[in-house]
Amino acid sequence: MEAESRDYQNVIDQALQLVYSHHHRLVSQLYPSAFVALGLEQLRGGPLGEDLSRLGKIARGQTREAKETVLEAIDSVLQLLFWPAAADDYSVPRSFWDTELGRMMALAKYRAFEPSELVSIGNAAQQLGVTRPTIYRWMDDRTLNYVRDDMSGRTFVVRRDIDNLKRVAQELDVEA
Repeated sequence: MEAESRDYQNVIDQALQLVYSHHHRLVSQLYPSAFVALGLEQLRGGPLGEDLSRLGKIARGQTREAKETVLEAIDSVLQLLFWPAAADDYSVPRSFWDTELGRMMALAKYRAFEPSELVSIGNAAQQLGVTRPTIYRWMDDRTLNYVRDDMSGRTFVVRRDIDNLKRVAQELDVEA
């Protein structure tokens, strides 16, 4: 199905309800009387609902926003979904990007970048003098930022991150 014709509202609503159910579970253990019941329309109007709605519009190609704004919205959503309580950081399972929500967010992220800002995984490995599995490991641990194009199924690494790693490696070579 073409991205422009996809209606992401159902997947957005499912994500809102999932986060809301986790919120309810936590609040019921902390202080049950503090819980306030919210309807789907109220959830849609909250910051998470607004971020998801904007990302859906970007994924559909209906609107464009500054790359930084898109990346901030994506990071905010990912933190809510994957940052465990008492953890210092979070990680996003690669399988998330194969879900409807993950594909929507990946497409919004892809559309936020210019093609010249992205490098194929093979090209990134070649430029950095490492293997493809190393590139995937760096993507998983967020050393390298990456973007998936849901239309072609290809994954790209952000050129700026490759340039930064090359610069760091050169600085280390100079010091050695």
